[in-house]
Amino acid sequence: MRKLLRLAREEHGSALVEFAMTALILVLLLFGVLEWMYAMYAYHFTTYAAQEGTRFATVRGNTWSKNVATTCGTSAPPNFTMPYDCTATSTDIQNYVQSLASGGINPNNVTINTTNSYVWPGTTPDGATCAQINGQGCLVKVTVSYSFNFLPFLKVSALPIAATSEKVILQ
Repeated sequence: MRKLLRLAREEHGSALVEFAMTALILVLLLFGVLEWMYAMYAYHFTTYAAQEGTRFATVRGNTWSKNVATTCGTSAPPNFTMPYDCTATSTDIQNYVQSLASGGINPNNVTINTTNSYVWPGTTPDGATCAQINGQGCLVKVTVSYSFNFLPFLKVSALPIAATSEKVILQ
């Protein structure tokens, strides 16, 4: 009986075991919060990139530069060059949006789809049929998708994140 009482009073090493269990929980919680913040950053990137893609298309519409018949850029990201006086094509919009990927966003996981549709009754003000992405009076729609990967050792499938922005080209 005396040995049993002595073992019950001795707590050598119990603080170390409690610290190890608590530290493990805190580290896992910290990594979880950091991954969640990174996922929110990727979500905000996709919404920002979709809005910037539609803005790029609307600013460089069909009548942007009648005297200069240049496209906006032929180089691929990250060295995308953007002349000021150019009209945007679908490829230019995709290259521009991919060039925005930075700060931990993998440009290879970013996909961009651009579509246009007819919104004016009858013909558009400049006679366009919305066959081209930058026709005046046409609705340009940019959808940006990003495949967010969690920590590689978690073996979790990628989280798809997508955002869409639409604007009418008025010029």
